[in-house]
Amino acid sequence: MNHLPRPLLAMLLVLFTATRFAFAEPEANLALHIAGLEEVSGNVFIAVYDSEDSWLSEDTVLEKQVVIVDSLQDGLVQTAFHLPPGQYAMTVFYDRDDDGKLDTNFIGMPKEPIALSNNAKAKFGPPKFEDAAFEVGDVLLVQAI
Repeated sequence: MNHLPRPLLAMLLVLFTATRFAFAEPEANLALHIAGLEEVSGNVFIAVYDSEDSWLSEDTVLEKQVVIVDSLQDGLVQTAFHLPPGQYAMTVFYDRDDDGKLDTNFIGMPKEPIALSNNAKAKFGPPKFEDAAFEVGDVLLVQAI
């Protein structure tokens, strides 16, 4: 029976362990908990923005589709992200008709339920980035909507 020399075996073990940790998923530093969806099915769509210039545009830092029934925990739709430290804001919409896009009326007002980080509200126009903005660091931050 052939055996690998101990130094070679040790080196392979170190390489395997280092590679495993190098490709491990980083821990989440942002969690989103969405209330009020325990009686529905379908998807919510989340968009994350990192500046006032990109706010509510197609220029997102991250987009995520979340299947409601797969993400319900304790009556909340829960999902998590890992983002570099910085300032961000989020939009969420419930895709009521399951077409993958936010339906709006003729003047651009949403016809499907929407929510924003910090529960920012519209006042004579779209909510401002600064009202929805929050800081992400190395410690887990929970945004509850």
